[in-house]
Amino acid sequence: MPPRMLRRPVTITVWLIVSVVVLAISPLLLAIAELVAALRRDRRAPLVTRVVMAYFARELTTLAGCGMVWLLAGCGLLMRRPRIQELHWRLLRWFVGGIARSALETLDIKVLESSGSEQADAALRSEGPLLVLARHAGPGDTVLVIDRLLSHFGRRPSVVFKETLALDPSVDLIAHRLPHAVLDTDDRAECERRIARTAAVLGDRGALLIFPEGGNFTPERRRGALRSLMRRGERAAAEAGKRMEHVLPPRPLGTLSALAANPDADVIFAAHTGLGVAAYPREIWRNLPVGRTFRTRMWLARRAEIPTDEDGVAAWLNGWWSHIDDWIDACGQEE
Repeated sequence: MPPRMLRRPVTITVWLIVSVVVLAISPLLLAIAELVAALRRDRRAPLVTRVVMAYFARELTTLAGCGMVWLLAGCGLLMRRPRIQELHWRLLRWFVGGIARSALETLDIKVLESSGSEQADAALRSEGPLLVLARHAGPGDTVLVIDRLLSHFGRRPSVVFKETLALDPSVDLIAHRLPHAVLDTDDRAECERRIARTAAVLGDRGALLIFPEGGNFTPERRRGALRSLMRRGERAAAEAGKRMEHVLPPRPLGTLSALAANPDADVIFAAHTGLGVAAYPREIWRNLPVGRTFRTRMWLARRAEIPTDEDGVAAWLNGWWSHIDDWIDACGQEE
């Protein structure tokens, strides 16, 4: 990944040009998509076109907003002032919320929270910092989870994610102006340090959002993860992973770093299902979740319940991931 000073002039320029062009020719794109839909008797093309157009509209406006806030911050000199930080949180909520609402409305997706999440719901509405450990099943699911934390619970989610997502300049700018953990996964030690630094500075309403699986679930990735555990001699984790059919074996290192850096934060486990598993564009196209129900379920783990040693945390995490796997299976619908 190129350094920020080299990357941003390219990505910002490209995304601005593409956004303007896409929006300028949007009537033509919609007409072509409708023609394709009529010829193939398949409504996916116009639906995807509308979602993509909504994304570029948000992207263009968010980039403009980032530029305005940068000027208000004295050309970046006052970027850490509380007022400037608050403007960035509002911008993030508007950006993610707009994309989420557009996808839900265009694809006719319903959101249903399963019963039994009362303790987690109360914790999320409280003031104290939280660690949120979430299942990872696709980019759409991730956006909806972040939007739920921002819009439904009024939280300020600091997200742990791979630096390749910073090729989106809006993500890049906001992620480096707010406390997020942007990871170069080739450097494991630095990943752990960044997660720890981000967890340590969570303030009131802060929530560190971690995806312990390390990537979106697919059956192929699950098989690869199990083989990798066996090669490394981690037989207990491999055996636990074999019993979980709908999730990847969780990796404990990021969770360990976050727990050590913020010893007062309780933990929320977040599960979801209903949109299918789609880690790649072809899979997203093939399994477009039109008319589906996005089901969510959250559980609260009090800090006093969490082991303090590394092996204990690994076993505790596997136990919760097995619980999430059972819940997904009980939902009896597409993952």
